[in-house]
Amino acid sequence: MLLSDGGTLTDEVNMATLTSKTRAQGASLVTTLPAEVVRRLGIPAGQELDWIEDGLGGFRVVPRTPDLTEALEAHEEIMAEYDGVFRKLAK
Repeated sequence: MLLSDGGTLTDEVNMATLTSKTRAQGASLVTTLPAEVVRRLGIPAGQELDWIEDGLGGFRVVPRTPDLTEALEAHEEIMAEYDGVFRKLAK
């Protein structure tokens, strides 16, 4: 996409594809975060991460913060309270 200043969208938003490999650890699978992800997100060792389902078959991984935790809890409460309504609207 060409932008008005002559640049392209990829010039403005450097979207990288980064890869990591899973390995077994007990009954879980683990992976190492690429250094670029750690740098961009400012993740220290021991940081909790939230894996948020994106509705398209994937997940968005973000550092856990008190604000995010509160928002996710409110979302779950609303979804539980209005589950029947959402199911009817989805038909």
